[in-house]
Amino acid sequence: MNLSDIGAVRHTLNLNGTWQFCLDLESDTLVEQELLPPSQCKNTSWETIQIPGSWEEQGYGDEPEYERLDTWTKVREYEGSAWYAQDVHVPSDDPGCHYVFRLEGVRWTTHLWINGQYAGQQDSLVNQQKWDVTSLVKQGEVNRVEMRVDNTMKLPLAGSHIHSLHTATAWGGITGGVYLDSLPPCRLQTLRIQPDAENGTILVDCTVSAPADDSARSMQLHVDIQQPDGTWLDRYSCHVDMSVPAHVDISSVGVNESNALIDQWRLELGTGKSVARWSDESPELYKAVIRLHDGERELDRLEQSFGVRSFATNGKQLELNGTPVYLRGYVDCCIFPLTGYPVWDKEHYLQQFRIARSYGFNHVRLHGWSAPEPFWDAADEAGMLVQAELPHWSRFFEQSDQSAPAEVLSYLTQELDGLLQSLHRHPSFVMFSMGNELIGPNGHPELNALVSRAKDMDPTRLYTDNTGFGQLPAQGREGDYYIQSLNWHPPLESAYSAVPDTTLDYHAVTRLAEHPVIGHEHAQYTMYVRPQERAKYTGVLRPSWLRPIEESLTNKGMIEDLEHFQQVSGTHLVRSLKEAMERIRRTPDAAGVQLLDIRDFPGQGHATTGILDVFWDDKGITTPEEFMCFNADVVLLLSCKERTFYAGEPIHVDVRLSHYGKEPLEDAVIQWRLISDDLILTEGEWKTGDIQCGSVMSLGSIVATAPHEGAAAFRIEAELISGDSERTVANVWHGWSFPFYESHPDSNRFWNTVAELKPLLGEAHDDCVDRIDGFQLLKNREIDLVIVQSLTPNVVDYVVNGGSVWLQPTAEGLYDSVETKYLPVFWNYLMFATQPGATMGMYLRDRLALLGSFPHDGASDWHWYHLVNGTPAICLDTLQGVKPLIEVVDHFHRAKRLAYAFEAKVGKGKILVSSLPFANLAVMKRPEAAYLFQEILAYLNGDQFRPATSISVAQLLGIVKLQTIQFTL
Repeated sequence: MNLSDIGAVRHTLNLNGTWQFCLDLESDTLVEQELLPPSQCKNTSWETIQIPGSWEEQGYGDEPEYERLDTWTKVREYEGSAWYAQDVHVPSDDPGCHYVFRLEGVRWTTHLWINGQYAGQQDSLVNQQKWDVTSLVKQGEVNRVEMRVDNTMKLPLAGSHIHSLHTATAWGGITGGVYLDSLPPCRLQTLRIQPDAENGTILVDCTVSAPADDSARSMQLHVDIQQPDGTWLDRYSCHVDMSVPAHVDISSVGVNESNALIDQWRLELGTGKSVARWSDESPELYKAVIRLHDGERELDRLEQSFGVRSFATNGKQLELNGTPVYLRGYVDCCIFPLTGYPVWDKEHYLQQFRIARSYGFNHVRLHGWSAPEPFWDAADEAGMLVQAELPHWSRFFEQSDQSAPAEVLSYLTQELDGLLQSLHRHPSFVMFSMGNELIGPNGHPELNALVSRAKDMDPTRLYTDNTGFGQLPAQGREGDYYIQSLNWHPPLESAYSAVPDTTLDYHAVTRLAEHPVIGHEHAQYTMYVRPQERAKYTGVLRPSWLRPIEESLTNKGMIEDLEHFQQVSGTHLVRSLKEAMERIRRTPDAAGVQLLDIRDFPGQGHATTGILDVFWDDKGITTPEEFMCFNADVVLLLSCKERTFYAGEPIHVDVRLSHYGKEPLEDAVIQWRLISDDLILTEGEWKTGDIQCGSVMSLGSIVATAPHEGAAAFRIEAELISGDSERTVANVWHGWSFPFYESHPDSNRFWNTVAELKPLLGEAHDDCVDRIDGFQLLKNREIDLVIVQSLTPNVVDYVVNGGSVWLQPTAEGLYDSVETKYLPVFWNYLMFATQPGATMGMYLRDRLALLGSFPHDGASDWHWYHLVNGTPAICLDTLQGVKPLIEVVDHFHRAKRLAYAFEAKVGKGKILVSSLPFANLAVMKRPEAAYLFQEILAYLNGDQFRPATSISVAQLLGIVKLQTIQFTL
């Protein structure tokens, strides 16, 4: 056991190391009144365990009976109680007379005995567990310490991420450490340093405790402040008068103690700019050393770091140190893939914050939990703005006229009080929510009471009643700010959270509130699963969702496409995310966003939402530089209603700036260029003048012309250059241009029964009969291509006997199809199986002759939106060997082989089957749709239409329904 200094006379016995240990396999049969420590029982069979650490990672528990499909599986599992025991020698010369036994990282309920005497129970999940054991500890002797830790759910708090199998894995053990704190007789009992950023001062509140017989003792309090640059301010001192104590307590040892309050002692740190303020961009930290003296003799000492900052609301804006700040946040779901529990390693958190900051994030929401102390120290140093939450996701607050169980309210109040007391010194702690997604449309009085309680305890933070639920305008809700879904809060719908129109924003939701609104769990777009991550799982967890997915892909002959699916779906995710993030940055009264998530989420069906994997490693789908184009303090926004144009058509792009930097941008200049095929076709620039921070503003418009020649992909690159700071803010906007449609010169050799296509097919035969007279067509050698929506017996006759057919079935004409939407799967299919779409974009192979000169890079992009959003994808699972021409990437749980188009030989003829909406007149008025139709028509009437695979008539009839005369009995 190591004795470590934390002050001149304070000491801590570090009790980490090897402990006696045994599982309490009969714990379910015990009640608290019957609990006895092993020292009072017979035949205790001890093994050993290390503290800190979980039971599972040290080999305790049973192997799981089955593997989970919807989340990871633990190597071992144990739910119940376990005993710890250790003999602890407390030195006889220990100057302390007051002892506190302290546990960190416990899940969940702990009973403690010292020398056979029961010390009590603690059950905090997000705070330290502490016992005053002064009356039980024997100095100069060996003290028997026994603990019973129970990891079962004692309260119906539901699946909060700190105690969910899907996230923190329902672990058991003591993962932070075990300590015995030795405190001096005259001591600093409590300390609270409250910085006043506006006035450049700090308020020091502390309580001095001393034995009652020392009340006449002369004591002094000294405060030394170290500035962020390492220099020290002049010492502040005051006299402590114990003769008139604030109150008198009877301590646990039966000794009278006096407590004197040093209340609201204001100390000046400097004047004006000499005060170093803590912010997300400049996390300056002071250190206070508070000493209790009796003359020259030091009686006690505490050290505490702090930051000088203010965090407040101003209308619909958040302000940090009086300057508007935009929260660029992500959600931390308590995911630790190696340990299965929150780690107690400051460097771990510093590294994750370095990564998050490199992608532009300055804010993190702790989803239904609060992190260990090393997290907060790291957040202070990294300049992260953090929202913590109470550890529950319960449903007791959905009805405002129904009360939560008394024991639940008592527990939540206890956890709230503990968190506000322990986190007050951390400048990174700026916001607090009473839990995740708790209420119905309106608020709940018991949550409102918790908000009021928190404000009374610490008015320097901002509070809200819950994260994510409730309707705006707020009814019966207390909160300094609201976190609302911009995906689906009425009048918006999640299927349209990102669209090609880059002039849209989320003002329809934010306008409903008087307080700041932050986007809740934004986007949640997903990409294909990555089995290559399996090798990283070297701890207590296994990614059990991977095996059935890989088996499905292998059995269906799709495993060779896995890498391609990952690439194109990852590209699609980032493109969709860019627009959803820019859309909220275009919203003038949005205060921030909380992205779900920067990492993948292992549970609830496995949500591959991250640009990083669960290990904080890059997936290779974007770079920090690309991501910061739309996720920095200053973002340049290019707004246009359209993404597609006719060749030579004028383009008007509004240039906006979301400026939440710390300083105005002076002498700013916009430079832009329109680029196609790496050639600059046109460019320009203009001066914007000075730009103030804290708003979204229009800086002017780009007026250009779409490329004149052929079909082209182009991009507009824009930069804002600020002369005073030499700062450059850049972004890029992608567009496409297409020539006007031209009728095919041989259209008189086509037969068309799709009425909506008549305007495009010129002289094509368009009798529009219910079915084609196959015998007539076979005699008429003037017909080269038949275009139909329905498969009829005569169409089958025609293709079998050597004809060429373009079949364009609707969803009703297909036996097996999947409705698709442009955006990727929301969260995951296993949790939201009824969502429309549930696909992950397109995979277009290289040199795809079908598309002709239609521009594409192999993955989904915005010029496809109107062609595929709501379009049925054809399932090809029964057509072995048939490769999709325009492939749709299904979600990895179902893994259907899907296509918007495929081709095959049938008999002596050939057929192209496509589900793209060419029969939709509104779609066909768009330049991209008409041009794609033209290119496909040219392909079908050319030499390249040579399907490689043959299918039988039966296989064709198994895919497409045969239309015949309606017959009823």
